[in-house]
Amino acid sequence: MIEWINNKFGTNFTENDLMNIKDFSLLWNIFENLVCDRNCTINRIEENLNPIEFQIEDFEDHLNYFKERYIADNNTNERFEYLRIVPNARKEFVKQVLLGNDNNTSNKILALAIIVYRYRNNLFHGEKDFMLLNEQEENFSVANQVLTSILKHF
Repeated sequence: MIEWINNKFGTNFTENDLMNIKDFSLLWNIFENLVCDRNCTINRIEENLNPIEFQIEDFEDHLNYFKERYIADNNTNERFEYLRIVPNARKEFVKQVLLGNDNNTSNKILALAIIVYRYRNNLFHGEKDFMLLNEQEENFSVANQVLTSILKHF
């Protein structure tokens, strides 16, 4: 398939370039099935994650990655806007967690899940430029780590 995509669109993807993105598709499917009963919404994610006593140590590196990616000069940056979190999807909530203004463990995990959910939506609804997907490899690697850390509890 990668050869076909490269020939069709003039890209130079390798298997390694897309491995985490392909893995994300499977992990998201498992997450949505187990955590959201096959119908993912932020409210459903929150309802099913809040009762779990997560250890923040399992997520600290992921949270720091997203802070470094989306925060600059004590505010969200342009990359944060490209997540396309609309206000009713808890944009301000995620911003406050990333800024370090909300230190509740459950809220941190929910904010991470919302970011991963936005990766899912942006990927599956064509918001991400497929010709540059290889540039998203690290983002999806971290997203996969967030999902597997959550799925350990299901």
